Amino acid sequence: MRQESRIIDEQGHALKRDFGAFYPTGYTVVAFETQNDAQKVLTELQAADGMFADCIQYSPEQMADFAERNLAEAGFIANLGTSVSTVQSFLDAARHGATFLIVPTPNDRATERAMEAVHRVPFVLAERYHRLAIEELH
Repeated sequence: MRQESRIIDEQGHALKRDFGAFYPTGYTVVAFETQNDAQKVLTELQAADGMFADCIQYSPEQMADFAERNLAEAGFIANLGTSVSTVQSFLDAARHGATFLIVPTPNDRATERAMEAVHRVPFVLAERYHRLAIEELH
């Protein structure tokens, strides 16, 4: 049986975890070099389609704090997969000043639309969470 729980961040957003590690199935996490780039993408997505109304933006400081706490809480089983190393990459990017968007991508169409907007600006990383895998998007 999979242990899945929801966590609430400081902004009141519910985010899923698996075995203690951050694992938001059906979402893509994107890190941008600047807050301005993240805001451009967020504005474009929210104006284009209602499916992106639930995007969440995190400052570098917010993501670093979130990632540090999540890494400290991750269980043994989470360490066996890639979710912990992925959260570590988020922490590293946040420490270098990246601003993050967590974008709902429940299907391929949503992912393609989101990545069209993301590709208009420089970005550091993009990770799509599937049920049993984390996909690195380019």
